[in-house]
Amino acid sequence: MRTIGFFLAGLLALSATVSAITPSGSDFQQLQGNFLVQLQATPAFKALSSSEFGSHLLETITTLLQTGGTFDEVIKLLEELKNNLETEQLADNSDFTTAKASIEGDIKLNREKAAKAVQEYGDATIQVKNLIVAINDLRGKLRNHKKQLKSILDQRKSLEASNAEEQREFAKRNGEQRQVIEVLGTLITDLTNKVLNAQGSLSLVEQKQLFDQIDKIGGHSPISVLVDLTSTFDQNTVRLIIGKLERLREAIKATLAADEANHEKSVATFKAMIEKLQELEDDIRNDEEKSKVQLKSSENAKISETERKATNELLEKQSNTAREASEAQLEVATDNYESRTADRSRSIAIITQVIQLLKASEQEQQAPAAL
Repeated sequence: MRTIGFFLAGLLALSATVSAITPSGSDFQQLQGNFLVQLQATPAFKALSSSEFGSHLLETITTLLQTGGTFDEVIKLLEELKNNLETEQLADNSDFTTAKASIEGDIKLNREKAAKAVQEYGDATIQVKNLIVAINDLRGKLRNHKKQLKSILDQRKSLEASNAEEQREFAKRNGEQRQVIEVLGTLITDLTNKVLNAQGSLSLVEQKQLFDQIDKIGGHSPISVLVDLTSTFDQNTVRLIIGKLERLREAIKATLAADEANHEKSVATFKAMIEKLQELEDDIRNDEEKSKVQLKSSENAKISETERKATNELLEKQSNTAREASEAQLEVATDNYESRTADRSRSIAIITQVIQLLKASEQEQQAPAAL
C-alpha cells in the first residue's frame, strides 16, 4: 500500500499549493462546502468512512478541497492512483503466478522424489527378503556339501580298508593254493619216479618223506587220507593216488585261476569306485566353490540393498519435508497475495466511488454556471 501512502502525501502537498494559488471566491467556497455537506450525508460516504483507507482518503480529499483544490485536480490524482494500483496488481499477479509455478514445481518434484523413493524402498525390501532366502539356501547347500564330502571320505576309507583286507586274504589264499599245487607236483613226481618207474614200493624213509610233504599242506587234508589208504604203496594203488592227485592239482589250478581272475575284477572294481568317488568329490568341491562365490555375492548384494533401503527411506522423509515446506510457503504466499489483492480491490473500489462522487459534484457545480 505504499502507492496509496505516497498518493495521500501528495494530496496533502497539493492542497497547500492549491490554497496558495486558487482565488477564494465566495461562490466557489460555498459550492465546495455544499459538496462536503452532501457527501457526508450520502450512504456511500458512510460506507467509505467505515474503512481505515476510505476514512483517511476522504479526510485528505476534504482537507484538499477546503484549502482550495478543484474537483478536476482531485479526480485526476485519484484516477492516477487507481491506475497505479491496477498496474501494481497486474505486476503482483505476474510475480505471484511465477512464484506459484516455481513452488508448485518444487512440490511436484519432491512428490515425485518421495514416490520414487517409496518404490525404490519397496523394491529393495523385496530384494533383501529374496537375498536372505538365497543366502540361507546357499548356507544349507554348503552344509550339505560338507556332509557329502565327509560321506565320500568315509566311503573311501571303508573301500580302502575292505580292499586292503581282501588283498591280504587273496595273498594268503593264493600262496596256500600255490603251495598245495607245488606239493602235489612233488608228490606226483616222487610217486612216479620212486614207485612206478622203479617198479617197487616206497621204503619207510621214503614214506616218511612223502608224509612230510603232505604235512606241509595239512595233516588232515584229503591228500593225507588218500595216501593213507594203503600202507603197501604198490603200483596199482600209487597209480590210483597219482591220478587223483593230478585231478586235484588241476582243480586247484582252476580254482587258483578263477580266484586270480575274480581278484583282478575286484581290484578293477575298487579302482573304478575310487575314481567314481573322486569324480563325485571333484564335482562337489567345484559346486562348493561356486556356492561360496554366490554366497559372498549375495551377502554383498544384501548389504547394498539394505543401504538402498535406508537411503530411500531417508530420501522419502527429506522429500516429504521439503514438499510440506513448499506447500506451507505456497499457502503463505497465496494468503499474502490474496490479502494484497483484496486490499487493492477495496482501495480501487473506494477510489472509484470517490471519483464518482466528485464527478457528480462537479456536474452540480457546472449546472448553475450554465444557467
